[in-house]
Amino acid sequence: MDGVPSGEVTADNAGAYSAAVASDVTDVGRYQVQADCGPVYTTPLDVVLVSQSTGATTTLLVIVFFVLIGLLIYRRRLLPVSSSGGGRR
Repeated sequence: MDGVPSGEVTADNAGAYSAAVASDVTDVGRYQVQADCGPVYTTPLDVVLVSQSTGATTTLLVIVFFVLIGLLIYRRRLLPVSSSGGGRR
């Protein structure tokens, strides 16, 4: 990978092969990967950092969403609107 050997693999009877690359020694970025099996095959490999939301974050977002929807539905009961044209006598 990027000119540094990262392992050796042997192809199966169909000619297919795969190799694992340890992620703890690879920084985020684009690398060139070469396979030398007679002809040399080169392909780019993008190493990315993936993050995810936790269950607690998702639960909080769902609760806030429903509270806001509830406030929109019941806003007239919670905050009475005063009439601006004067009242009845």
